[in-house]
Amino acid sequence: MNLPDIVGITGAAGFVGANLVERLLDEGCKVIGIDDFSMSGPENLRGILGRPGFELLEYDCRDTARMRKDFAEVGGIMHLAACKIPRFGGALNTMQVNVGGSESAFEVALDLDVPVVFTSTSDVYGNAATPFREDGEIVLGPPTSRRWSYAASKYYDEHLALRMHEENGLQVSILRLFNAYGVRNHPSWWGGPLSVFLEDLLDGKEMEIHGDGQQVRSFTYVSDTVDGFVRALATPEAVGEVINIANEEPVKIIDLAQTVQTAMGIEGDLRAKIVSYESMGGNYQDVKIRVPSTEKAERILGHKAQVKLEEGLEKTIAWHRELRELKVAA
Repeated sequence: MNLPDIVGITGAAGFVGANLVERLLDEGCKVIGIDDFSMSGPENLRGILGRPGFELLEYDCRDTARMRKDFAEVGGIMHLAACKIPRFGGALNTMQVNVGGSESAFEVALDLDVPVVFTSTSDVYGNAATPFREDGEIVLGPPTSRRWSYAASKYYDEHLALRMHEENGLQVSILRLFNAYGVRNHPSWWGGPLSVFLEDLLDGKEMEIHGDGQQVRSFTYVSDTVDGFVRALATPEAVGEVINIANEEPVKIIDLAQTVQTAMGIEGDLRAKIVSYESMGGNYQDVKIRVPSTEKAERILGHKAQVKLEEGLEKTIAWHRELRELKVAA
């Protein structure tokens, strides 16, 4: 692939960020990573820190002047730093971090005249009709529900990116990710339902299923997600485009819970309990069906998810167990 010699990454110690750092180093790139460690730490880069060609810097990517200086020699930027769905609070911080961080990353990319790959989310589709297509309508819920703060911030960022592309020449590609999971994911709700299901079962507890469990999702193993980033940065035709990066294997959350339990080798009835949205506060609302169209990713990037859920689960379970062993040893 035709990748820059040096790549700058915001959110480099996060879940997707750490896996992306590893992939780029394997591709022969040098990487300068930024992370404020608010939701992760250097330990998430275990096996990567110390590798030749990787530099990790600790600060908030909203420090535009510092990022401009540190990224002065990069040939491309991957902007991943963000806060996720405010399921249990923190909606204002989510919006401020996501909007401020993107403004900073876009300004730096424009000043340096380098391409930037922006991390958006399938959450921006809201409850639109499926399959979700990049040129389809957006159906978000009301601002009285803090749940939509994340989607609204990312949707604003998308508009900002594309207007800066049209009016200022920003070389930006926008990737809408669909439920990435796998090695190095955060072992909490920050990491999504799959992480929580695994941690609950490893703790000997019941899995918590929010809502009725009939929500439909498409889970994408992190190596496939990362491949989308790498291809986007290496593909000039991706500039100015919004592209879904996803696996087209839809599964109901209740069925996912059963699949996780089976993969863990736990027999018997489903070990799960329902947690109502009402108990979560903030007029919480959910997306009922989230199924992507991946035609555009295949056509422009030559990208198609390769890892099936069963294979990805096996790797993810092994990682969660290894993480616990390391904590015990420490």
